[in-house]
Amino acid sequence: MQTKRTILYATCFAILLMGGCSKKTGSNNAEINEKKAVMATVKEVVEMEYTPVLNFTGTAEANKEVNLGSAIPGRVERINFPKGSFVSKGAVIAEMSDEMLIQAQIELEAIRKDFERISRLKEKGSVSVMDYDHIKAKFEASQTKVEMLKKNTSIIAPFGGVLVDIMVNEGENYSFVPSVSPDLKVKSGIATLMQLNPLKVKIEINEKELNAIRQGQTVEVIFDAYPGESVSGKIAHISPILSPLTRTSTVEVVIPNNGSKLKPGMFCRASIEMPAAKGIFVPINAIHRQQGTGEDFVYVVNPDNTVTRTQVTRGESQNELIRIPELDKSAVVVIDGKNKLEDGAKIEIVK
Repeated sequence: MQTKRTILYATCFAILLMGGCSKKTGSNNAEINEKKAVMATVKEVVEMEYTPVLNFTGTAEANKEVNLGSAIPGRVERINFPKGSFVSKGAVIAEMSDEMLIQAQIELEAIRKDFERISRLKEKGSVSVMDYDHIKAKFEASQTKVEMLKKNTSIIAPFGGVLVDIMVNEGENYSFVPSVSPDLKVKSGIATLMQLNPLKVKIEINEKELNAIRQGQTVEVIFDAYPGESVSGKIAHISPILSPLTRTSTVEVVIPNNGSKLKPGMFCRASIEMPAAKGIFVPINAIHRQQGTGEDFVYVVNPDNTVTRTQVTRGESQNELIRIPELDKSAVVVIDGKNKLEDGAKIEIVK
């Protein structure tokens, strides 16, 4: 009798347990069904024409820069221009001591007299050809020495520019010992001359984009110091070699600098317009950024009304639309309700 009662109690308990599990399972299924029915607004993507733009960052530099000095060490007698002044091409910037030049000129004058006397004797046949050639060579060497010393006693501007630095002051002795500039460049000389109009901007272009770049192409440059102003320049030089580390080529863009408002060393952003093309655009509110990351994604609607979470990159924007290169022209994306979605979720489309 006791055994029958035990079996009866166990059977009843099992039935109750199964009933509870059935109710719990039914409740979970109901929650899943609710999750699958997310109300969402969708939008078909738009294929439209746009102007591709390549964007780069760069730094302004002087169009020309030279450290001027003498080939012979000596004392700087005079600096004819103050630092920061404009110097015309051919102007004498500095004058060196001329003791060696004066000595060479005296020697030249003495040799000149000997050469003229030997020349007259040669015409009479009183001097051998060897003696004549010897004094002639000596005279020409003395002339060359004087010309060389003349060039090195006057420091002349090879182009018009701004005298940005004077490394050796009046009365100091000039030598070939190099110095380090504030921008960590090793340089030597008496003065530094820069051509600041036009300026040169250097940008690094990836090897994949080089086929779209050509010399003479227009480039729009905006400096962080003047964010609302754009300066138009031209590509002047494309490096024929690539950096083995970055796989980029250095491209030089020449821009006008009237009034010298722009300075070497300024940071800038350069953009190059490409020929018109067609692309896929979506409304800006279709893009969702994952919290705590820099990743953008959209939810693409599948034929069975489920969604696929697709990571995307932002391209050009036009009238509240953004180009998305990862989508094709038949895609449909979620506009509203995306915050409640996850990959593979089912939606109910709100018309």
